[in-house]
Amino acid sequence: MLRKEKCTGDPVRRLGNDLVFQQLAEANLETLKQNKVKKIVSICPHCVRTIAEDWKDFGISPEIEHHSEFLARHVDKLPHPSGNGTIVYHDPCYLGRYRNVYEEPRAVAALAGNLIEPPRNRERSFCCGAGGGLAFLGEETGERVSHNRVAELVATGAQTIGTACPFCNTMFRDALAEKGPSAPQLLDIAQLTARGLEQR
Repeated sequence: MLRKEKCTGDPVRRLGNDLVFQQLAEANLETLKQNKVKKIVSICPHCVRTIAEDWKDFGISPEIEHHSEFLARHVDKLPHPSGNGTIVYHDPCYLGRYRNVYEEPRAVAALAGNLIEPPRNRERSFCCGAGGGLAFLGEETGERVSHNRVAELVATGAQTIGTACPFCNTMFRDALAEKGPSAPQLLDIAQLTARGLEQR
């Protein structure tokens, strides 16, 4: 485990601060080099893309994959939680449209229940509202993107909303708070998998 790890710089780059992004990228690359890191597994699609693509201008970064890809490669070893509740999976932009990763998180989520799809899914999925720095700025007018997407996910009738991105999780948690106690549960696919471990 790294003790001096810094943010990858994704938020500041999306907000236009390339100087701070460069400083973060260079500092992180040096830390990874000193620690002889060969491969990284991340829960954040934004970090995966930033390390794999944006850091190329400042050095060679280790191989990186999203935790959905890691879990899917070991799907035969994962627990199968009991119960047959319904789960609607939301495709994060930086995992789906930017990296074409669609099947892996579904394979993991489907272990925990009956997987259903929202009307807009896969390459036509709708953003959670965090992209481009909106997680920190918010919309100036109109309905919040996160509220629009949550309404769509809730309308599926699923008992659980499955995510694979901490940005999506944060945006949806805020929007679901307004739905009250009847709102579906919000869990990352790793949390869905962990249910099975708790039942062993």
